[in-house]
Amino acid sequence: MVVVGLAGCHRPEEPPLPPASPHYVVGAPYRMGGVWRYPQEDFSYRATGLAIADPDQTPYVTADGEHYDANAMTGSHATLQLPAIVTVRNLENGREITIRLNDRGPVSAGRLVSLTPRAAALLGIGVNPVRVAITGIEGLNEQLAETLPGGQHLDVAAAPAGQVRAESLDHPGTGGMVVAAPSGGVDAADVAAVMRDLPASVRQGYVEGGLLWVDAGTFSTLRYAEVAAARTGGRVVPVRDRGKAAWRVHVGPFMTAADADRGLDQVMGAGVTGARIVVE
Repeated sequence: MVVVGLAGCHRPEEPPLPPASPHYVVGAPYRMGGVWRYPQEDFSYRATGLAIADPDQTPYVTADGEHYDANAMTGSHATLQLPAIVTVRNLENGREITIRLNDRGPVSAGRLVSLTPRAAALLGIGVNPVRVAITGIEGLNEQLAETLPGGQHLDVAAAPAGQVRAESLDHPGTGGMVVAAPSGGVDAADVAAVMRDLPASVRQGYVEGGLLWVDAGTFSTLRYAEVAAARTGGRVVPVRDRGKAAWRVHVGPFMTAADADRGLDQVMGAGVTGARIVVE
């Protein structure tokens, strides 16, 4: 009877993952968490927002073809090219780490980035979202685009027939068009060099803090910004965008992530689907 009981508790082994095949991908617009996302290249990306730890650590193949590793210094981003090397600084305690973004996520539109448990722990992130600043490392990101399979075929419209395919990515938060890795011409040693594991190290920087706002868009015309502000209950803030005068609409401020989430829901409900939570 003991043997029967043990046999009844036996769980079948999970099927092995397909081999890892790291490649460069931008991708077409896709829908995640009820919101359309629009991937694009930005090697020197800068943004602020809220970070969380990965809620699901089940092994899978990431959007750029890696095997997910909960102990790796990696993370997820909804729109940046993949992979991408960025620094992430916890604005609340000053800790800073370097990670490789290799998957799509987080699912929530109110979260900027999701980190593996290892990276989150080093940054001091627990169960609650944390204010962070992200900065892309331009030189390393350019190297990834130049070295990895798929990087030389980013122009989908100009790609030869047969080199672009649509894929349905099984993991939540992924999808849309991806650029197929070209056959031949890529040195495996070069790929291994640029995709090496990043060190699990943390640097202590300065504490910045900041309030949470909902960014309802940046406009080149003041009149359009005023229309958006009236629709969302926000205020117009003059800014410089790529060296030119522009006007940004901010709603808030909010003291907690929960309050900012409610504000984001209201702004998106007013039709501003590209709104996001920022820290200033």
